[in-house]
Formats: sequence, structure tokens, C-alpha cells
Amino acid sequence: MRNYILFATLGLSLAASAQTINFENTDYKGLGVYDTWEASPFRTGALEGNYAVVDNHLTAVEEMLGEAPNPSQKILAVQRSRFGSNTFGVRIDLNETFELTPQVQYLHVMVNRPYGGRIMVVGLGKRTDRPAQSPETEQFWAMSTTDVAADKWVDVVLPIKGNGGIDIHSLVVVPDCESPHNYTSDAICYIDNIEVNADPAPKFVYGYYTLNFDKSQLYTRSDRRVNGIKLTTPTDGEQVVNTPDAPNTMYVDLGGKSVNARAGEQVTAALIYKGNWMHGYVFLDKNNDGKFHAVVNDDLTLPAESELMAFSFYGGDNNDNGKNSAGAQLSGQSRNTLNMPSFTLPDDLEPGIYRLRYKVDWNSIDPAGSLDASNPIIGNGGGIVDVRLNIHGDNCLVNDANRNGEVLAADGSKLSGYTAPFGKPFGIIMNPEKGFEYSGIIVKHGYNLSGDSVDTYGNVQWVRTHFERQQFGKDHTFTIPAECMDGDVEIEGLFIEEGTYVEPQKPTRYTTTTVKDARFEEMVPWYTIQIGEQGYVLADNGTAAHIALNNTSVDVDNPAHLWCFTGNDEEGYRLYNMQAGATKVLAAPIAMQGTTGGGSYPVLKEQDNLPSGYTDLWLFADSKNLSATAGVEHAYMYEMGHPNNKVNNRDSKLAFWTGGADKGSTLQINFARLASSINCTLVEAADEAIYDLMGRRVLQPVNGLYIIGGKKMLLE
Repeated sequence: MRNYILFATLGLSLAASAQTINFENTDYKGLGVYDTWEASPFRTGALEGNYAVVDNHLTAVEEMLGEAPNPSQKILAVQRSRFGSNTFGVRIDLNETFELTPQVQYLHVMVNRPYGGRIMVVGLGKRTDRPAQSPETEQFWAMSTTDVAADKWVDVVLPIKGNGGIDIHSLVVVPDCESPHNYTSDAICYIDNIEVNADPAPKFVYGYYTLNFDKSQLYTRSDRRVNGIKLTTPTDGEQVVNTPDAPNTMYVDLGGKSVNARAGEQVTAALIYKGNWMHGYVFLDKNNDGKFHAVVNDDLTLPAESELMAFSFYGGDNNDNGKNSAGAQLSGQSRNTLNMPSFTLPDDLEPGIYRLRYKVDWNSIDPAGSLDASNPIIGNGGGIVDVRLNIHGDNCLVNDANRNGEVLAADGSKLSGYTAPFGKPFGIIMNPEKGFEYSGIIVKHGYNLSGDSVDTYGNVQWVRTHFERQQFGKDHTFTIPAECMDGDVEIEGLFIEEGTYVEPQKPTRYTTTTVKDARFEEMVPWYTIQIGEQGYVLADNGTAAHIALNNTSVDVDNPAHLWCFTGNDEEGYRLYNMQAGATKVLAAPIAMQGTTGGGSYPVLKEQDNLPSGYTDLWLFADSKNLSATAGVEHAYMYEMGHPNNKVNNRDSKLAFWTGGADKGSTLQINFARLASSINCTLVEAADEAIYDLMGRRVLQPVNGLYIIGGKKMLLE
């Protein structure tokens, strides 16, 4: 890595013999600065750039690499001037030219600079069939697709190609191609060791479980996406983990979720993918060192040390006549497959958490994603998903960690070195000391419970799961779910002083009320509800078979326009209308009729006589389709247990649209007023004595709530 080398490999041609530019010697024609901006002060002669070959003072050993990435004695320094454009860099004139060919070549540039960002290389040269063309003609611009880390040597790899017959005379290395507008001072950047070859992989990489693109990289294609992964094992069966719908990134870390297996089992990995003409790969970090060591033998078989566990296709000339990991020869249409053969997990894997990586790509075993310029992973619509692999045994080790009481197994056994079946629900019973009660438990489960919850390489080792007292039975028993019995288990009882427990309120999206004996509570928070961008008002449908959406003027004094809620986010909500009264709820059929629910109508129905197949429980989800409005809650509303059944405006009727959710599905829910639920009665002051709610006689009442004849009544 000491030399700055330009050479031909694997059929790449040069206009002259291979040359070496060694910064310890003067094996280059000249150095300078260059800016593609024609009005740059560095091109007009107003400014001169600062550059020099200097002693390499950046030779420290990188702990992550275990060696110094650049031990050479000399390096090239350049002052990145804030007065240059974003394409200002150091120019290196070559003793001998090289050809820019139609075949992709890879330009490796080592850069060390004080801040992160992208770099660029510009190739200056001329066509061989145009003798009059200037050798300073810009023939290629190559820019890094990911940010280059700061304060360390990085081997940046840039693909370059041309139409052939183009000789490159100079290279301009732009160590910082960001806009300099906000810079207040110059910076010194360092450059060394450049190669042009056929290898798209950098000489070294930093970090653990690295990628060849930014983790936040969004898909560039709408027709392809990884939607989930599967692992099927003899012990744990088919396990599916879906990727989240948003954000739509090419890399997804499912480190909070696991798939389970036993050491030595034959397992099958699969990808859930939207798209075709792609290949599948799965990698396992068997030695937990933060890297995937993916190697294959010359005959495309997998050596024992390889951490590439299975692939659907790899190798072959011109991406044809390759094999899968079972050794089957594939060509033509048969290579168009994501289906990976089954593979056997090493039988010496210790119980614990391992990183499993799934990849969709084209004919590439690089676990970080293909860098092949003709078909890179960013362009081909592939994707990468990381998930935890839990290698487990038959049982979990369960312990009780408590004071002021104890947690026992359901049969009364002490939980000290207790063994319970892996992946099976586990029953417990609470046993507080005298003078204590409990508010719940915390279950700590996984591996290495006495260590950090996340290891050096970002793998989650254990998690805490909290269960509230209201989830326990009246006999103080509780069943810990199977997903928590996934390794070692430690149960902490939350014991508190007797008489101090207060049951937490379940979260509510809206201020709710209660309905008892077909009556609302006295003071009810009422809301108005409008739908869509036009704001059509939801009102009591009366005897109509649907709620008509034909009015955009809401009236907070019209009881038909006022709605209230009961329930909570967990158990669902019921919606009541002031005019319809406390006996009717908004209900709708679960089975969708018409086109995508366009013939199913939510209407007010008698709560005690709902038709068969109807539900009156609703849930809400945030909607960002409409612009923010102060004081207004924007939401989708859907039937509980049926998230696709979202209400929508269909032909000016409140119905459903199961095809998605948009502005037409968005509700504007606005608090209207707090009002009494008591029936309105007109009373003349002379007829009967009137008192306020404090018991004081009122001689000249105005509209409001009063006590008349010993009863609360609303005067209007």
C-alpha cells in the first residue's frame, strides 16, 4: 500500500506500460491544483493552491483493523480552500497516460481528512482520434456514493469507464466535493495510494457488519423491496419477521427481533421480496467478531470456515452457468431464483445470540452489497436485512431476584436455578412479604444477563419486559409469554408497601366519557368529526342507511354534529352521537361489500342489538396526508382487528376503502365543547325554586345547569 500505482489487471489496457508514482520519489510529471469552475480564482491566476509531498505523520495503528492502514513514509497534502468550488482538488499529472476503456475499472484512492463527506476524482485527458483536443478536457467525474469518515485513512473506490480511445493525462483528486459556502477556514487533506484495477472492494473497511452504502439509503426503484425474512427449522418451525413499511431503506436492522434454531440443525432461509430476477444470500457471524467472512472455493463450494451459509446463484461467465450453494448448475432462466438451498448450522455453536444477514443482490457474495459498477446493489433494487439468531437448548434457566417478597413457579417451587422449557409459556405466582403488595414484574431475558444488554458489535443480548399488575389474575398468577422464555430468565417482582398501589390508566387518544345505564356521565367532552380535504361533516344518520357526506359547515350547537368516545387505545373506542343518544353506537360490518369496501357503511345502531357480523369497536392511526391544523387531530379510523378497513368518502357516503389510506381517509377530529348530558328542560322562575350547584337560591337564572325540584336540569 506504499505506492501510488496505476496498472493493468485482468485485461484492462493502458496506453503505455505500467507505471509507479511513489511519493517517496518523484515519479510523476507534476503536481498542482485544479478547479472545474472556469471562473475559479485558481484558474484565473488570482490564487495559487497549496500542496506538497510531506512526511506521513498519520501512521497510527487502528484498533479496529489491528494495523496501520497506511504505513508509507510520504503522503500528498493539499489545502482545501474555501475560495474554490465544490470540485477544487489537487492535480497529479502522469508520466504516462492510461486508457479509459468501455470496461469498468475501479479507481482506489486513500484519503484522510478532518471531516466527513464525499470525495470525487476528475480525469483529464483527450481522445486519441482528436489530436487537437486539449489534454485538460474533463473525461470522467467519479464521486463516492457514501460519506467518507473523518480523521482516518479510507480506501475510497470509484468506478470509471469511457468509450475507449481516451487517454487520461491527469487525475484531479477532490478530497471534499461539498459546497464551501459555509466554510470559515481552510482545511488540510491528505492523499495516498491510488490503484486502477478490476477489484471493486476497498482494501480495508472500518466498523462492524459494514455496508457498501449508507444505512439510510432509500430504494431507488419502486418495483423492488425486501419485505421480510423467514427461517424454518425442525425444532422451531417456520418463523417470519416482516420489515417495517417505513422508512423505505435498503438496509433494515431487525436487531430487536429474533429467529430461533439449535446448533447442528438443517435449516432453510428464505426472503420475502417484491421483484424478480434477483439472487438470495444468507450469512452468519459464527464467531461473533462483527464481520461476515464470505469465501467460496474455486468450484463454488463453501469451505467450513466460510460465513456465507447459502446462496441461490453465484459465479459463471457473464453471470451465467453458475451454481447454488448445494452445487446445482444453473443457467438461463434457472438462475432467476431467490430460493436458497437448506444448510446445516455448525454443531459447535454455543447457546447465545448471533447476527444473521439476509441479502438480495445480483451474483455477488459480498455481504455488504455488490459494488460491481455494471450492477450495484443500489441500482439493482436489492436489499439487506439483519436479524438476531438465537441458538438455544432445551430449557431456560429461571431465577427470582427480589426483596420484600418472592416470585414462585405456578406450582409453588422456588425460582433458584429452576429450569423451564425454552419457548413455552411459564406460569408464576406472586408471594409478597407481610405488609407488601406488588405493582407488576420485570422479566429480564436473553443471554449474559450480568453483562451489557448490547455487545461490542451491536447485537442485543437481553431485554427487559414489563408486565403490569392488572395483567395478573385475581389469584395473583400470571403466565409469562413464550417469547420471553428465550434464554436465561430473571424475574424481578415490583413489591411495594401495602395499600399504595394505584392502577394506571390505559392510554387514550381522545378525552373519553363513560356510559352507564344507557346514560352519559354528567359532563361529556364532545367532538366534531370531518373527513377528507373538503371536511365533510359526520352527523347522525337518523333513519338513513348511511351517513351522507354533503355538508362542510360544522355546527358545534347542533347535537347531530357532536360525537363522544368511550374506551381506550388498547380495548378500542366506541363512538356515540349527542342527538342519537347513549343507546346507539357507530357500527359497521366486518365483511367488506362492494369495491374495496365502497358498499359497507358505518352507521349508528342500537348497542344492545347489533346485527350479526357488525363491530362497534374502532381504533385510530396518525395521518399526515392533510396539512397540519392547530387544535385538530388528523387520523385514520379503522375497525379494531381489521387495520385495512379504514373509513373513507365513497360516492359522498361514509364507507370504507381497503385499498390504502389517503386524504379521503383522513378524519379531522376537533374538540367542540364540554357539556352536560342532562336533558334540556325550560322552567319558569315563578313555577319552582331554582338553585345553583352550590345550593344557593337563584332569582334570575340564565342558561346553565341548576337544581330544580331536587334534580339537576339544564336551562336553555
